Amino acid sequence: MDGGYDEIISENPFFVEFKNEYSELFQHCLSQCWVICVPRIGSLTTRTFTVEDFCAHILVPSDELPETHYSTLTEKQVTVTNKVITLEVTKGLPLQSHILFEETFYTEDFNKYKVWCIEAPLEPTSLTGENSISKEYLTSLNDCIDLLWTQAAGRQVLDQIEQNVKVFLKKNSTMPMALASLKDTVSDLYTQCLQTALQNRRLREKSKTCKQVLENIKLAVECYMQQLLFESLFKPICTCCAYEDSHLNKKIRNMGDIQLRDLDIKKELYHAVPKAKQILSKIDTYNTVLEKVLCLKQALNAINKIDGGNNVVLLTADDLLPVFVFLVIKSGLPNWYSQLIYMKEFRFSSVGKGDGDESAFLITTLEAVIEHIQSGALAGPPDPEAYYYESNLTHDNVDGKQRKSSLTESISTSDTNGRDETLEYIFDLIKANHCEQVQSILVRNQKHLESIEDNDSNTFQITVDDLSNEEDGESDKEIYHKLCHPLCSCKNCCFKISKNLLKTSPTVTSRDSHGLTPLHVACIHGKATIVEVLIDMGADVNARDLNECTPLHYAAARGHQNALLLLLHSGANINQANIDKNTPLHLSVNNGHMNCVKALIYYAEHSRKKVNINSINENGNTPLHLASKWGYEGIARLLIENGAEPSLQNKCLKTAFDYAHNFKILNVLKSCTPNLYEYIHITSTDIKSLNCKPKNDLTMKLQKINLKYDNVNPSMAVENLKLIERILKAISYGDVKLACFYMNINYEAFINSDIQDGSLCHPLCECHQCKKKLENCTQFDVNLSDSNGFTPLHFAARYGYVHLCNILIVNKANVNCINKRGQTPLHLAALNNKPLVLRTLLDNGANINAMDVIGNTPLHDASEMGNIGAAKILISYKPDITLLNGFEKSALAVAKEKVHLTIIDMIEKCGNKM
Repeated sequence: MDGGYDEIISENPFFVEFKNEYSELFQHCLSQCWVICVPRIGSLTTRTFTVEDFCAHILVPSDELPETHYSTLTEKQVTVTNKVITLEVTKGLPLQSHILFEETFYTEDFNKYKVWCIEAPLEPTSLTGENSISKEYLTSLNDCIDLLWTQAAGRQVLDQIEQNVKVFLKKNSTMPMALASLKDTVSDLYTQCLQTALQNRRLREKSKTCKQVLENIKLAVECYMQQLLFESLFKPICTCCAYEDSHLNKKIRNMGDIQLRDLDIKKELYHAVPKAKQILSKIDTYNTVLEKVLCLKQALNAINKIDGGNNVVLLTADDLLPVFVFLVIKSGLPNWYSQLIYMKEFRFSSVGKGDGDESAFLITTLEAVIEHIQSGALAGPPDPEAYYYESNLTHDNVDGKQRKSSLTESISTSDTNGRDETLEYIFDLIKANHCEQVQSILVRNQKHLESIEDNDSNTFQITVDDLSNEEDGESDKEIYHKLCHPLCSCKNCCFKISKNLLKTSPTVTSRDSHGLTPLHVACIHGKATIVEVLIDMGADVNARDLNECTPLHYAAARGHQNALLLLLHSGANINQANIDKNTPLHLSVNNGHMNCVKALIYYAEHSRKKVNINSINENGNTPLHLASKWGYEGIARLLIENGAEPSLQNKCLKTAFDYAHNFKILNVLKSCTPNLYEYIHITSTDIKSLNCKPKNDLTMKLQKINLKYDNVNPSMAVENLKLIERILKAISYGDVKLACFYMNINYEAFINSDIQDGSLCHPLCECHQCKKKLENCTQFDVNLSDSNGFTPLHFAARYGYVHLCNILIVNKANVNCINKRGQTPLHLAALNNKPLVLRTLLDNGANINAMDVIGNTPLHDASEMGNIGAAKILISYKPDITLLNGFEKSALAVAKEKVHLTIIDMIEKCGNKM
């Protein structure tokens, strides 16, 4: 039975109540060997059942045809064919329900009985009348498909919608790149699909009698259409919104360290934030507006509930907005503006889950959150040299008696300068940009410390670990109590006194418990004047904190170009990596600071130092990965111009191409290597199979293929490369005669010989026809490939030129040759739906179960693309349908994931015959 659906029958409410509350009827069914039908969980709108409901789901086999003909205990006639139950109802239209799976149970006496789990309840019942709907409100794509399937008594409506979408995509191979035009175009398609659905008599009659049914039909049509259209629709939307997305991402990346307390979020909501963040982060995995809006609602519900219980917090808009702001910032999604536009502009049915106003409220809430982040109210002034943290220190209170109002309020103020001039106070002065006072205090303390060291023969190196382990709040009195005696000068006592002096009399080398020096803090806040002063005083420009970040890391991450250039000219290490292996270039790119990226690259160029443009961090990401992910078009172009390689893979085996979510970034990336990516584009789904298995068979195969082409291509003659490029270009233009001319093949001779196929009678055959074929064979190696491994046969298969395939096969073309992705010509024919080519290749020895580098067979490819003709041909040659790709998915699973119903049916029938 169907392995795509599964549930525990013994926990089904319908089955449990039947077994417990109507035990006599249940036992009678067992004794008579009747079949019990159990509607799947969620297909019934209530858990209150009557005896008529159960009687309608008990099938009594007929005496004449016990395998296919049954009657219910409510005296309705039932037939079962190909796992479809058809119930004859009184008004002429039969009701159908699919059998999802069959399960066999045994009683205590070892008596066997069968239970069928069915897709929808059988009519008539007291719960589901003729004009009722299986669900009052739709909550997922599956609900929408169920509604259109069951209420229309078949899948014809789904097939018609699918056909409309295919015609639409063929007609609009290039989507409009203006949002208004794109919306109007898709809106017309939705209207056409809805009209198609309402042409079904059952749906039309039901929608006339119940407004809720009509609204659900509208929503179901919209969702199914969006699911089929999403891959072709969402990237144009992202392209239209590329500017807004990149600017929003820059704002969000520069607020990555924001905390709950910074947004004045209620403390009773803190516990719910992780769960809500987990839910909201999945919004990009949904393809329909309905499911995206429901994702917003689920995140809101997670915030409303206390400790996962049923207690609900009553939230006002002022409570809700800060939480949503925090969730959007921390979600890590790169296209929030595009997500908003998709939900707002492409919600044609205008209904959500139950209440359209509720859905509109959720979308409006998200819009308000995005507008609030874009306004810059959370990040301070837009000037990159401006304050990131507001300090209470001013010119009025620095010299006066109001020092307690600053960040050092907790530090007691005595008459001694040492207690006032702590390291925290120095940091506070740096934030307030009081350069002269910072310089004055540090110079005085440095001289004081030098005088102590001159009088002491022992000098001590105070490390970051020493400071992080010190006890907070130790007073001078406590320090001296720990000495051997007040005048002791042993090593331990001098160490304690020196450490206390560093805290109360800081110098340019002093560090806090996080390892931050004054130079770190000056770079964090972009105080270029103070940075220059500290460098002149001998500050270490390569000092590292506990996260191994240098001042250059902070200047690059915050976008402070002036401070960054001062550090570079003072000898800062331009390629220094922090604890996450991020270089300053990584951080400036990640936060969208174009000015700092330019400074790093151009400084390295003019100073003859080398900046590692393709350096990788802990996750294997290069700066170009980050620029591509966050949509920074200008930065990506700058990196490409300076040698960034877009084909490099991170630890998840993703390239910069995989992270690009709009065509603008894709075009920038392709501008670097147009030939390499003209015919190949590795999608984000291609790498999932290798994500957790770095040494699996597919990885080994990929390595072997890359090794093969890495070894062959450098030694290949330049003339051969140019020639094969001309041949492939001629084939792509449809000029078969010119391609044959380049390969030194007598095209006219083959045409005149009336070749029907490329095979010989047998390898040694000398019949007239075979001789004629062999006489016209060329000495040119038709298996010659370009730098990506594409041969002429690959292109002939891709574009569906059957006659050229025959000619190439006669000229000894390898029908199982592979390109860099491990694809054979059979794969390309399946991907591009070329049934005649498929038949030709298979008749000439093509391996129907060949797997590419991600484990896909040609049947996997046909199933994913929804190519019915290709799938039909492949299935007729009896492929192994149990083969799993790198995602651990069979071709049937791939078809179900893409909701290609006809292909699902064909593969299932093939499986039943095996």
